[in-house]
Amino acid sequence: MGLKILLPVDIQDRDAAVAGLIKVMKYLGEQEVCMHFMSILPGKPVPLLSSYASKEEVQSALSVLKDDLTLLVKQALPQLTGFTVQTAEGVVHKEILKYSRKLQPQLIMLPSHSHSKLENILIGSVTSKVVEQANCSVLVIR
Repeated sequence: MGLKILLPVDIQDRDAAVAGLIKVMKYLGEQEVCMHFMSILPGKPVPLLSSYASKEEVQSALSVLKDDLTLLVKQALPQLTGFTVQTAEGVVHKEILKYSRKLQPQLIMLPSHSHSKLENILIGSVTSKVVEQANCSVLVIR
């Protein structure tokens, strides 16, 4: 078993997600890794607020999200085998940190989708909270 890595993926912008996945795998090269992909609601298939959606609707949305993320990873990284996919509903940075405490990865990789010069200096709020609070190393991929 190789390095255990948690990679949160926002699949709302599929092209950016695919580009991020490819960039991460290029960065890792031929290293033996155990990849754990994660995506978080709200946002797929429709914006959800758990107070307005039944548990069945949330579970259905999580199932669709998991299927979509699995398909995206298989299409973007056909050479990758033996990965896991996790979905959650809630505040993004809190869900990443909660799953990280359970999974105990050696590394969390966060793809960045910054475009402006200001955004290249500052990191996003989710990324900064994960970097500050994670119990493992966090690598931001630009």
